[in-house]
Amino acid sequence: MKKIRIVFVHDQLICGGTDQALFDLVQLLDKEKFEVSVFAQKPGGPWDQKFIDAGIHVVYDYSCRKATWNPVVKLGNILKKFRTARAYRRNGENLLDVCIPEGFDIIVSYSMWDHVLCGFSPKAKSVKYLHGNMQTNAQFRELILRDRELLPRYDRIIGVSQLATDAFKQITGITEGVHTCFNPMNSDYVHGLAEKKVDLPTDLPLICAVGRLCMEKGFERLIVIHKRLLEAGVAHRLVIVGDGEDRDYIRRIVNAVDAQDSVILAGYQLNPYPYMKQSKFVVCSSFTEGLPVIAMEALCLGIPLVSAVPSVQEIFGDEECGLITENDNQSLLEGIRKMLTDEAFYEKIKSGAQRRSRFFDGQRMVQEVEQIFLDMMKE
Repeated sequence: MKKIRIVFVHDQLICGGTDQALFDLVQLLDKEKFEVSVFAQKPGGPWDQKFIDAGIHVVYDYSCRKATWNPVVKLGNILKKFRTARAYRRNGENLLDVCIPEGFDIIVSYSMWDHVLCGFSPKAKSVKYLHGNMQTNAQFRELILRDRELLPRYDRIIGVSQLATDAFKQITGITEGVHTCFNPMNSDYVHGLAEKKVDLPTDLPLICAVGRLCMEKGFERLIVIHKRLLEAGVAHRLVIVGDGEDRDYIRRIVNAVDAQDSVILAGYQLNPYPYMKQSKFVVCSSFTEGLPVIAMEALCLGIPLVSAVPSVQEIFGDEECGLITENDNQSLLEGIRKMLTDEAFYEKIKSGAQRRSRFFDGQRMVQEVEQIFLDMMKE
């Protein structure tokens, strides 16, 4: 059987949930059926080496112009440089044809913000992923609608949650070829890494939040909620795992509310899973998400969840795995308070999360995506 050649187009390989989801998906795809490349629009991301070390073929716009002393190859590189510059002038049109001359069968616009036409080629099928909810995320809605006239050109559109898919259908009016697939996760990998120990205090209940330090993740409000609960006599510690553009601002918030002794800013961790496993529960304080990868990772480990993101309910199935609150500070505070103070309720939720962990089998989850790719190639 001839392998299907897939290229995933991604903005930049940073340390976010979308990047982890891409990493897991590429690793889980059946290598007997698929030959996979990742085209990174911006080189120099902190996770470039992580992908490369895992044996993933990462391509940049200069990868097709390797330094050489061969005069014939040098001449070819000059031509490639000219063709690349022309593609950028045309908003990315035929860029991948230049950068991946060996060819491809499917282009997946995984998380792409620039050079929108590089998601298409007359030689390939095309797929667009939706990681955000257009109903609740104004910036994501603006980015999608900016390219509204291009959307019908995609052979398939995949939302990572039903809410994200439904919002897309409602706002754009496009319904044909639109699917919902949870991001498959490498469950064996997660469980293995979670066994490593990290030095965390055990004198008080620990709650954990993981993500990029940016405004949409809601860490500022989480720190304020944490301080309010302490003042109300609900003893606990908060550990935040992640890095990002707001790291200094978040640190100032911790200092401003005088929570230096109870908030642990762990920074970026290549392996966040021990922090989650050693916590009583995980909090997703984001203002908006398509479906947070961290929520699935927590449940994969059997760790309960408190979240203000409604799409998380989709991964609970028929189990009570946590609390979904309204997306306001008081509701989130009350959800965290209940998990910390109502021990009988917590034990019930913990048991539900442990039962639900069996659902997150990466090999099973990736088959849904693989079938979409296989069906496309039959058309």
